[in-house]
Amino acid sequence: MTPKYLSLKTAKTTKIGERTEGYIHYRVLSDQDQILYFNITGNDDLGYYSKEVIPFEMIEHVIKDIKPDTAVSSVLFKKAFIGQSNNNAAFLAAILRNEKLLSPMTDAVRKHTVNAGWDDWKTDMLKLAAKAKPFEPELAKMKKLPTVTKDTVETVIEDSELTDEDYELLQPK
Repeated sequence: MTPKYLSLKTAKTTKIGERTEGYIHYRVLSDQDQILYFNITGNDDLGYYSKEVIPFEMIEHVIKDIKPDTAVSSVLFKKAFIGQSNNNAAFLAAILRNEKLLSPMTDAVRKHTVNAGWDDWKTDMLKLAAKAKPFEPELAKMKKLPTVTKDTVETVIEDSELTDEDYELLQPK
C-alpha cells in the first residue's frame, strides 16, 4: 500500500509574537501526485495548534493577489485552515517565514511581505522526495461526540436545502 504522505522535511521555528516562547514544529509533506502540504506537529508552549494537513496550493491561493512589498497580517492565513483557532494563522506565517517564503516587516512584528521564489521552493522540496520517509499525520482527537437534539437538527435543517423527504428522515421516531 502506498503511503498517503511522504515527509520531505522536519523543522522548527520560533513564533512571531513578541512575548511568545518556544518553537512551532512542522513537516513539509508530499503525496503521490507531488502536491505539497504543511503539517504543524508540535508547539513547545503546549498551547493549541491545528493538526490539519494544509495544502500548499491553498496557501498560494490565499496570497495570489498580494502585490510585492504589501504588508499582510497573519490573519490572512486563516483562510488556509478548516479549523478556526486564532493560533493557526500566526503559526503558519512563522513557518512561511522560516521557509523564506515571507519576510517580516521591519516596522511591524506581525506583518509580512511575500517573497519571490515560491516556485523554486516547491521544486527544491519535491527534489527531497527520493529520500523521504512515509508519514501518517496524527489526527485531531474529538473531545466528545456532539449531542444531537431536536434543536440542533432544526438548525441544520434551517441552514440547508433539504427536501421534504430528507426532513422526514431526520425526524425523531
